[in-house]
Amino acid sequence: MRIILPLGLLLALAACDTKATASDPQGGGGPRAEQKGRELESCGATIHCGENLRCFDNTCRRSTRSAVGDYHAAAAAAALRRGEAETAIAAYAQAINQYEAEKVAGGVPADIDCAYGAALAAGKSKKENAELAARVLHRCVLAVPVGSSLRFQAFEQLATLEGAGLDPLLLGAGKTADLYLTKVAARPASEKLVVTVAATPEPKKSFAAIRDKITGADVRASLIACWDANYAATKKEAMSVTVGMKSAYIVGEYEDDPGVYVVKVEAPTSVDPAETCVRTALEPVLKATKMTDGFNTK
Repeated sequence: MRIILPLGLLLALAACDTKATASDPQGGGGPRAEQKGRELESCGATIHCGENLRCFDNTCRRSTRSAVGDYHAAAAAAALRRGEAETAIAAYAQAINQYEAEKVAGGVPADIDCAYGAALAAGKSKKENAELAARVLHRCVLAVPVGSSLRFQAFEQLATLEGAGLDPLLLGAGKTADLYLTKVAARPASEKLVVTVAATPEPKKSFAAIRDKITGADVRASLIACWDANYAATKKEAMSVTVGMKSAYIVGEYEDDPGVYVVKVEAPTSVDPAETCVRTALEPVLKATKMTDGFNTK
């Protein structure tokens, strides 16, 4: 008995695989390849991340990136914070082109592609931006982990495109679609429209009178009708028209005649229907407004 028992213990110890772990029953000291985290998935150490990924801030991130591409992405993010959507869109496009030109392993990072989609959504007043935003943001949703903040943010941005005609059912597919804005775009409520008047250079004495006339209820109704027609034709939420005008003092014919300031509206610069409509609404009002100084403005 004293001899057999130690031998039994020795045999039992010899049969034990000291390399086996809870995460890898087959041994190896770490998670198997299929257990390792993908890009942007959570991690505790780099060993938990897949190939070419490292664990930073408990997230698996790629170790190879384009410095120039990331610079353009940072410039784009700064432009978007300033409210300059078109500048941001152009800068993100530069970042993506840089990554593609350098042929960086893994391609364009998902964080840059998702941010590009957000910039496009910010510039959704242009229909082409809204359509591309939907496609890029859907691509983002498909690329990032389900529980990631990038995915939630992408859906928030996609929700802003509903008014532009986004069909959310298309987002349920496992691949990107050809077109996303397939529903009738919702028309913005007219009571939310704001009429803004700016002049360059600004008349010193008469500008307040001009602004009050143009933003008054009667003229506003006519301008909204112009906006309606323009929106139906272009689907653009903003409409901008420039009208040049001059005010000159005309001396009275008689000595006791004080004279008056006469307004002249410059000829149209285009055949754009929006400009024609706005001019039709404004010219009678501008000519009837009592000016108190001479000017040449737009």
